Amino acid sequence: MDDLFQDKLSLLQLYYPTVSPEILKDFLTNCEGDIDNTRSLIDGKPRPKKRPASAQAALSIFTEKRPKIKEENIPKLGNSLSTSKSDDRNTSGSTEAKSKRIMSKIITLNTPSDVREHLYPYASLHLNFLPESMSEKIQDDFLDMKDKFGKNKFYLFGNLCESNHSTGIFSRPAAAFSKLVYNGLKRPKPFQYSDSLESVARYTECFINEKIIPNSEKLSFQSNEPWTNDFCVVNCYEKLQNNMDWHSDRLSHIGPHNYVASISLGTTRMFRLRSTYKEHGPIYEVPLPHNSLFLMRPGCQEEFKHSLSTMSKAVDVHPRLGTMRFGITARCYPTFFIENSPKCKCGTGMLLRRSYKSVSTRGRYFWSCENTYQNKGCNSFYWCDFQNVEGHYIAKDGQSVSTWIAPEDKEKLEYDNSF
Repeated sequence: MDDLFQDKLSLLQLYYPTVSPEILKDFLTNCEGDIDNTRSLIDGKPRPKKRPASAQAALSIFTEKRPKIKEENIPKLGNSLSTSKSDDRNTSGSTEAKSKRIMSKIITLNTPSDVREHLYPYASLHLNFLPESMSEKIQDDFLDMKDKFGKNKFYLFGNLCESNHSTGIFSRPAAAFSKLVYNGLKRPKPFQYSDSLESVARYTECFINEKIIPNSEKLSFQSNEPWTNDFCVVNCYEKLQNNMDWHSDRLSHIGPHNYVASISLGTTRMFRLRSTYKEHGPIYEVPLPHNSLFLMRPGCQEEFKHSLSTMSKAVDVHPRLGTMRFGITARCYPTFFIENSPKCKCGTGMLLRRSYKSVSTRGRYFWSCENTYQNKGCNSFYWCDFQNVEGHYIAKDGQSVSTWIAPEDKEKLEYDNSF
């Protein structure tokens, strides 16, 4: 962590003293070091581009929970404070500050072979995935249903937020996990699979179970059971300005080392991935054309965050959907794993994550309270042990914590070998 980033983190801690420094660090990293974007994310609304100095300490939340921040208590960081990482036109900052703003290199991966070269074994790209008739039928279904889709709602530091794209949640009739919780909110009741979506699910299941899994190296905590697609999240991006922010799919629902299949229908959009812990690692950008499958393989959710970026101009226009895109995220929710996962003092299922920020604990899986982002959490925390099924996957001691280190994580391997 460079000095400039640490200064920005210190400033955020002054603005948000009730928020965990680790969470602030996570969000500042996700916003590429941009203070205003980070505050917009936490506050749940955009910040004005120009505002008087007296307004800089005014917070839309927490105003009744803590004293007003005094200007003399704010670190003096110079002009670099409000400069976005992607903005290299600022000429007023010092030479030292400029040298610390290291740009993340964007590498565009246009073909399946490009993806294999840079992202294998964690991801693969498959073009013309669905049979044409199946692709056309599912498009018709989604077009008929898109008005029934809703904004994805979630809590973030006590604020009720919603996405700028619409979402439909689908499941098979016998699916046993229709009451999942996400950041303190129960998911709406899923739509039942249509005949066409059932065909897509079966086709995807056969592809992964028969062509992918037998020819792939199995990771430590990967399930021995066949991959099943009882659950789909369908995101509708009607405009090029609709996007999906940086995130990893929740391990609490899919478990560790699982496959997630992303099928694109409509206009080509740019899918991005970046390392969860390499501070200045590259950003990989993958154009996802119509009827392509981007398969996130075991370890991808642990090692990478992904996003769908906005676009100012369409790469292509689909003859039926125009510049609209439907993204089918096909997931396998292992029922036994979900049923046996721990519950915190709040009474809700706990959030499963893999530690990555500190090199000393990187790779360790842990459970934490689901309601943290509501500011109503009970602060429950347990290290995870996937072998301790009877104990709801909670580690009995430090020696039994489930840990997975990526073979190419040289920093972590060198750190462990130094002892």
